[in-house]
Amino acid sequence: MNCNSIFLFILFFFSINCINDYSLNDNFQEESTFCTTWSSAIYATREKNLPPIKFTNNSIRQIVHISASGEKVRVKFTNKFGESNLEILSANIADSVSQGSGEIDLDTLTPLTFEGKESVIIPPGAEMYSDTFSYNLKALSEVAISLYFGSMPIQLTGHSHSQTCSFLEEGNKINIQKFSRDIRVTHWYVLSTVEVSSNPRKNAVICFGDSITDGHGSTNDIQGRWTDYFSEKLHSNPETSDVGVANKGIRGEKVTTDGLNRYDYDVLSIKGATYIIVLFGVNDINSLNATFDQVITAYKKLIKKAHRNNILIYGATILPYGRNSPWTEEREQIRQQVNNWIRNTKPEDGGYDSFIDFDKVMKDPNEEKNLLIEYDSGDGIHPNSVGYKNMASAFDDLSLFTREPNFNVYDYLDKIEIIDKEGIKFKLDFNLEANEEVTIKINGTTNGSLGFRILAANNEGVKTSNYYYSGKISEGGFEYVVKLSIINTSNYIVIRRPISTINIDNIKLNFVEVEKGNNKILFSPGEEGILF
Repeated sequence: MNCNSIFLFILFFFSINCINDYSLNDNFQEESTFCTTWSSAIYATREKNLPPIKFTNNSIRQIVHISASGEKVRVKFTNKFGESNLEILSANIADSVSQGSGEIDLDTLTPLTFEGKESVIIPPGAEMYSDTFSYNLKALSEVAISLYFGSMPIQLTGHSHSQTCSFLEEGNKINIQKFSRDIRVTHWYVLSTVEVSSNPRKNAVICFGDSITDGHGSTNDIQGRWTDYFSEKLHSNPETSDVGVANKGIRGEKVTTDGLNRYDYDVLSIKGATYIIVLFGVNDINSLNATFDQVITAYKKLIKKAHRNNILIYGATILPYGRNSPWTEEREQIRQQVNNWIRNTKPEDGGYDSFIDFDKVMKDPNEEKNLLIEYDSGDGIHPNSVGYKNMASAFDDLSLFTREPNFNVYDYLDKIEIIDKEGIKFKLDFNLEANEEVTIKINGTTNGSLGFRILAANNEGVKTSNYYYSGKISEGGFEYVVKLSIINTSNYIVIRRPISTINIDNIKLNFVEVEKGNNKILFSPGEEGILF
C-alpha cells in the first residue's frame, strides 16, 4: 500500500468514527432497549407432537435456559400458525429448582399480565407480549413459565424436540410448587421468546441452523446443546458476559429452501440481533444433492440481508458425517468445498464476516470424514452432549462478539469498478486538486429509509477523497449537503449504495450539484438517477 493509500485509509476510518450513531443501528425502533435472552424457532406442531391431554382448561409448565441477565423482562407468546383464537387465562414465571423436575421456587413466582389484565386472547396468526415486569433474571439459569389455557386452536404453534421436559397438569395448577412428572413432553408450545430490557443496548447472537443447532443427540434437561455451552463461554468472559444467545435451529432443514424462507422472521426480526452464526448445509448436500454453487448462493443471500440490517454474520463449517448412511465421496467433496469457501472467502468478496471452525474441532484426526467417536451420538452425524460441549472450543476468539457492525469498511477498495452496478458517477468538467474542498448537494426521493456514500475518484477509478456517509434519511423527499476533502486530483463524483441499508425501496436522485469556489455544475440524472 503506497503512502497516499495509507493516508486515505486513515481518513476513511476517521470518517467512519464521525458517522452518527443512529445511522445504521436502527434495525430496532422504539423498542430498542429490549434484547433476546432466550428464543426458539417456531413452526406448526405436527399431530404426533401434540400433548397427550388437551390444553383447554389445563396447565403447562415449560422450562427455558436463560443466556443474558436482566431485571426488566417480557415474554412473547405466539399463535402464528393457529386457525382460531388462543386464550391464556393466567400465566406466571418462576425460577426452576432443579433440571427436569417441574419444581419452582415459590419465592420467585411472578404473575404475567397483558395490558394490565390476567388473561389474553391471541388471534390466529398473531403474537402477543406480556407486560414488562421486574424480575431478577439470572444469566445461565433455568426459569419455568406456567400457563393455564382457555380455548385453543387445533393447530398449535411451538417447537418440537426441545430437549427439555415440559410438564402438564389438569385444571389450573400454575401456582403449585411442583408439577407431576406423570404427563411430560419434550416440546415447547405457544412460547416464543424471553427478552430483557437494557440501557445501553445489549447484543444477541442468533444461532441459525438445522438439527445440530437444535441440539438433536444431546441429553434431555441438561441444556447440552452447543448453543448452551457457547453461552456459558460468552458469560465467562467479562467483555461478552452480557451477550444473549438465541437458538434458531430446526431439524431436517436446508439452507437453500427452509433457511431462506424463515430467515427474516426467525433471525432478522429478533430484538438485539447483532451477530448471526450460520451452521447450515449438510441436509442440502445429503437430502437435496445440492451443488456447491447452490449452497454458496444461499449463504450469500443470508450475508447480504444480514449486512443490510447491520448485523455481523459468521459462517460455521459443516461437521464431518462419514459414518452416516447418506454419505458418499461426492458429497464429501462438496462439504470440503463449502468449508473451504467459508474459511477463505473474505467479506469484501461476498463471504462471511468471519468463521467458526466446527469441522476442525469435531473431526477424527485419523479419519477426517468422520466425527470423533467420543463426540458421536450414534448416528454418525449428530454430536452427543460431550460433542456439543466440545463445539464451544471452536470459539477461540470471543472478540468476534464485541465487534460493532460497520460495513462501510468494505467500501475501502483500491478500485471502484463496481460503481456502475451499485450507484452512479458524474464526470466533472473541472479538476479537483489535493487539499481542496468540494461541496455536493444531493436532492431526491425515496419510499424507504436510506443511507448512501459519496466520494471523489480519478480516471482510473481510484478513490481520491475522504468518504462521506449520508446518515439516515426518512421516507419522502430529501436534500443532503456534504463536503469532501480532496486528497489527489479528481474528476469524478461517485454516489454509491451502502452495503448496509434498511428498507431499500426506489431511491431516486432528482439532481446533484457540485460546487468548488466559483465553479458549479448541476447534474440531472433523469431515469438513470434511480439508484435502487
